[in-house]
Order: sequence, then structure tokens, then C-alpha cells
Amino acid sequence: LTKLTSEEIEKLLEETDPDDGHVPASARCTYHCDKVPTGPLNRKSLLNYIYEQAKKMPDKQDHVPHVPGVIRGKKWIDPNQEEKTEDFELDIDLGDEIEMALNDASTQDMIDLAGIMGLHSMINQEQYHAAVSNKHEDIDTEVGWDGITKATPLKYFPPEEPNPTNPDEVLEKILEQDEEQKEVNLNNVPVSEKTFLEIFEALKDNRVLSNLSLANTCLTDWAAANLAHTLECNDAIEKLNLESNNITPSTLTKLFDALNVQESVTELKATNQAAQCLGNKVEMAITKSIENNKTLLKVGLQFEYNDCRNRVAVHLQKNLDRIRLKRIAEKLSSRGNVTAGYFAPPPGSLNIWTKATTPESEYEYYYSDEE
Repeated sequence: LTKLTSEEIEKLLEETDPDDGHVPASARCTYHCDKVPTGPLNRKSLLNYIYEQAKKMPDKQDHVPHVPGVIRGKKWIDPNQEEKTEDFELDIDLGDEIEMALNDASTQDMIDLAGIMGLHSMINQEQYHAAVSNKHEDIDTEVGWDGITKATPLKYFPPEEPNPTNPDEVLEKILEQDEEQKEVNLNNVPVSEKTFLEIFEALKDNRVLSNLSLANTCLTDWAAANLAHTLECNDAIEKLNLESNNITPSTLTKLFDALNVQESVTELKATNQAAQCLGNKVEMAITKSIENNKTLLKVGLQFEYNDCRNRVAVHLQKNLDRIRLKRIAEKLSSRGNVTAGYFAPPPGSLNIWTKATTPESEYEYYYSDEE
């Protein structure tokens, strides 16, 4: 190649195969521009130039003007196309009563019948739902078989108002032992850590508040640890909601351990924390704390291991059964049977069964009239 001249190299390039993958792409192209470059590539100006040239180029003139619905030239017909057979009508005898009912039926009645029979392709979606259910009562009856389903307009639901609860006012009422404040809802209210510490410190001496909701309040791990000390001193709180906060698994273990001191909390929700997976060690510790609690009825926590989940579910069912048995014992004691216990019925409340003596009813049992 070094001995060849430029003209001989160009002739050699013209004979190369443009699809040959063994030759570089730059050597496969036979076109070479000998013009001097005008400057660096500007993609935006190049696109504008192409766009302007396309607008200046005149369109091809049609020898036959375009008319909507008119075919220009000859229409191609497939010579192998089979001839369509003529349509024929089926004479089906439905009976005199059915034919009379169908002859007198209106278009809307036929549409309802098609919807009940499940003929979806004959009617639109609104007509089908109107025929099957009574949810679309304001359907247009003049649409007929040519109805086009349109998107149902969405109902407007106003956005929920933000939580108007003021943490400072809540703190003042807790310190004042306000009898009317039995429930505090601070959900979706950003509360500072200092305010949380003051509220939890005030709750140690409060015996009025029974329901505390702190979901999505930016509750930190340090404030939750102080809440655990508060639960050890407070015996009035029954429901506690701590969902969607930044509580670590170790602090969750302290919270469940604190519930066993007073045993007043019946419901605790603590899902969607910063750590989605608690770990086997933490889940086993929480499970042991729940099994030692006899008042906890509802636990809102996601367990990863089936063993912990099943043990917690079984123990919560035992706590519910314990309350049910106490309620039954109170009913029995109110009837005058103080020594009956949980299972023994009051004396004289059960009928005694006796066996029949006649041969015809040897295996029949009945109540004794004498007793």
C-alpha cells in the first residue's frame, strides 16, 4: 500500500465490499468529500438548515386532484380472493310468546337484555353496568346501539385539612390535668424533640390521658427512650400509636419491656419505622415481652419470622379469651351463683335428659316434664 499512489488507492477502495466486516468502516465508504471544512459541527444549525430546505422544497403536484371518498386510479383486487357468499337469514322459531315480547320491546329493552345475557360486544360499558346493576341510573336512553364509552368523570374529593393540634396547648392541658383531654392526636404534626421530652415528662404524673397518637411526627430515638420511662410510671394510657417515625429496633424492645411494668396499654402500633427489618434477636425479645404481658390485645408491628408472628398471635388470642372468660364469670355471678366459677352453670339452669321407654322411640330423647 505504501507504493501505491492516491489514485490507485481510490480505485482499490471502489472495488471493496461495503458490507465486509473485516475492513474498517472508514475504508469501506467510497465517498470522500474534498471540500475544505467551514468550521466545527454545529448540530442545532445543521437541523435548522435541513428544516428550512425541507420547507422550501415544493411538493409534488398531483395530476388528479384529491377528493375525499374518491379512489384515484385503479383499485387492486386480489385474484386469489374467494368470492363472498350471499348472506342468508336463519329462521329460528322462538315461540309465539317470545316473538311477541321481542316485537313489542324497545331499543333500551333490547340493550338491557343484551347486557343481562353478557353480550359485551353489542353494547358499551355504561349500558352493560346499567343493565346489570342500578348504579348508572342517569344513562342516556337515546344513545342506542351506536353508543361510545367515554371516561366517567372523577369525583372531586377535597384534600384533608392539616392537623390543627398545637403541641404547646397539649402540653399545657397535660400539666393542668384537664379532665376533658382523654385523647391526643398529633398525627402528621412535626414536633421538636424538646417538646416531646416535656410532654413525656408531664405524662408521668397524668392520670387522665388514655389515647396517645404520635404517627409521622418525626419522633426521634432519644424521645422514644424517654417515652419508655413514661410508660413505666403511667398507668392510664391504653392506646399508643407510634407509626412512621425514626425509632430504632433496640428502642422498640425497651418500649415493649416498659409495657409489662404497669400493664395498662391494650393497643400499640409501631410499624413503618426507619429500620424496616428488626432482626431475629430483636423480634425474639419483643415476642418474649409480649408473652409476659396479660393486657395487650392488639400489636401493630411487622414480624419477619413466622415463629415470632405465630407466638404473638397465639398469646394475643389468649389475652382476648381471658377477658371473655372474666365477662362470662361476671354474668354468672350477677345471677346469684358466686361459687360457680368460669365454667360451671348456675344450679337449675340445665334440663336433665331421660331415655324413652317405649320400643318405638328407643333412641329418642326428650325433656322430662316432671323436672
